[in-house]
Amino acid sequence: MPASDAGSIYSPVREAGHIFSLLCNQAERLSLPPEVVEGKDSVSFYSSHDEIYFPIPFKETETLAALKGVEGSVAAAIADLRYGKPSQKRDIKVSLEKATAFGCQAYMAKIDGLSKLDPAVKSKLKGL
Repeated sequence: MPASDAGSIYSPVREAGHIFSLLCNQAERLSLPPEVVEGKDSVSFYSSHDEIYFPIPFKETETLAALKGVEGSVAAAIADLRYGKPSQKRDIKVSLEKATAFGCQAYMAKIDGLSKLDPAVKSKLKGL
């Protein structure tokens, strides 16, 4: 592929950052603490290989990573409240592989042998 086309290659890492930015831009509407937006430059995303590896039509990996970025930002804000702001900028790194593994738990979880797709599983869950 010519170098000029390199920018058009889909990057899950870049897309996770894009989704994270979209979340930060809607922080007030989403009721995110202002510290999430203030510290958004401290959040970065990485992958051992920047390619799609969760073969579904949704951006689950990228969205899960972006949400983990929000979670890391909130954790950093809590740490700042508890321990004070550090002398150096916090560095929040989110692994796309680990974010995906976190999400896979929902697909693999079973209750009494029933998966989340089994209609009978609802009888095993507490009401909301």
